[in-house]
Amino acid sequence: MKKLTWVKARTTYATTALLLPLAVAACTPANQNPATTPSAPDSVYQAAGNAPTWHLTLAHNTLTFKQAGSPESVSTVTTPHTQDTTRVYEAQDLRAEITAKPCTDTLSGQQFSETVRVTMHNQTFKGCGGDPVGPASLYNTKWRVTALNGTALATGQHAPNTAIQDMAPTLDINATGKISGSDGCNRYADGLEFSPNGTVKPSAQSGVSTLMACIGPNAAIAQKFNDLKQDVTHWHMQGETLVLTTKDNRTLTLRPVL
Repeated sequence: MKKLTWVKARTTYATTALLLPLAVAACTPANQNPATTPSAPDSVYQAAGNAPTWHLTLAHNTLTFKQAGSPESVSTVTTPHTQDTTRVYEAQDLRAEITAKPCTDTLSGQQFSETVRVTMHNQTFKGCGGDPVGPASLYNTKWRVTALNGTALATGQHAPNTAIQDMAPTLDINATGKISGSDGCNRYADGLEFSPNGTVKPSAQSGVSTLMACIGPNAAIAQKFNDLKQDVTHWHMQGETLVLTTKDNRTLTLRPVL
């Protein structure tokens, strides 16, 4: 189990995929090795940066680069190779360098496993890619429920900024470890307090909630969420996923959001 250092941090959510092997039939210099590109139909590597805002994807041996206010550029990778800890993908108008070095997004504060440098028409763009790194702390973080005791919630899988009609329960943890959020129908505050050692205890102030009527599927989800939440005794991280467990080993699974 990976323990977290209890310091203030921000988190957000980003969608990435692992690079899968693809044989490259090309000659490379003696000090270089072939690089890999995503080959599965849904394998997409993503990177992004700010000032100016840009976004890069690598899929099906194709680089797609989009800069805010400019047309999208799509180029086929011609000479992928590696140099030390950097994977290099060269195309007619683009060069992407992906280095295994931690990177922090300058806008959101989210950390990623790789640093990305893109060169296009003699312009250089710097940003982050690879897997998001879990938060260094649970202080001041926000979470969205993806599963209730092993039952996945479809609404919990939507992208953080996607407007949807049905809301999955949320859990916000403030600077003192206390919580607030939505059960999918009503807002709640307090009731639990997170400790840095992986334990969760009842808050000195009992939980309070709004009293809006709730019908349909959301009512059942809210009830199950509240029943589980009130019995939570421990927390731990599984990669980016926050797992809350009760004394009888039932679980709440959550992902980070903005």
